[in-house]
Amino acid sequence: MGCFGDITVTFSANSEEQIKLINQYIDHSLTRFQGTVSLRVAPLIEAMRYSLEGGGKRLRPLLVMASADYLGIPTSHVLPVAAAVEYIHTYSLIHDDLPAIDDDDTRRGKPSSHKAFGEAIAILAGDALLTEAFGQMMVLIEEGYFQPSHVLGAIKLLVHHAGVAGMVGGQLLDVNTDHSNFTLPEIEFIHIHKTGALILASVLLPTKLIPVEEAKVRNLRKFGESFGLAFQISDDLLDIEASIRYSRGPRKKPKPTYTRLMSPQEAKEKLNRLIDTAISSVKGEGERGQALIEIAEFVRTRKK
Repeated sequence: MGCFGDITVTFSANSEEQIKLINQYIDHSLTRFQGTVSLRVAPLIEAMRYSLEGGGKRLRPLLVMASADYLGIPTSHVLPVAAAVEYIHTYSLIHDDLPAIDDDDTRRGKPSSHKAFGEAIAILAGDALLTEAFGQMMVLIEEGYFQPSHVLGAIKLLVHHAGVAGMVGGQLLDVNTDHSNFTLPEIEFIHIHKTGALILASVLLPTKLIPVEEAKVRNLRKFGESFGLAFQISDDLLDIEASIRYSRGPRKKPKPTYTRLMSPQEAKEKLNRLIDTAISSVKGEGERGQALIEIAEFVRTRKK
């Protein structure tokens, strides 16, 4: 992994170079991992790679790197963290698409993992990605840029936000909610956990790697909490603005969305308020907060 340690890139949320760096690191890491396991599990590695290379925006890895930039941490030093959150996000998408949950046949314009490889391999690919995410976090110790105790703190934070107290718990609530009768607070509670928790973790993870002033932690937390809900609202708006959902085709199962309780205009106004709050929380740091601001503005205006 150390071959990425001496790369320095001026961060820009809109920079193809940053996304290219993330993709190169993920490819390098997966290839390296493949070299450590039996050839007999090649179908599983293929399924992992299939979903990781599915054309995602790399939003969560970009947030990790933007937050690191805000704190003055070289972005190349947090590439393992960026990969870890993308592994977890990707595993959650594989499992969400399964017939038992959302039953989606497509993801990012191509067959879902279970359609391409079968349900058993898709489940195992998700399991493998989740497990290897924590292998990526351990790379931080191997590279030696951060103290082991700080890395363990970051792992603890990731466990909290990705697990039952965060994303997985939110998914349970989403599955079990009576979709014929729900309220706005219930929707927000679900999405704070299902969508927002991993986004918040992406923003906060760098704060565990070095000593950070409490005020900066508060600013980043406020950014992550506001941005996470804004991102979900933007997803819901994109779904109703297209003839079919922009990334997954027609919805087979009803889901709680902001746009079922708000008009599109009301949802856009709420999105803008949340983005404004996120931006105001980090703009006081000048150039240090610029990457986070650019990501927030992207979500305010994104079309896909």
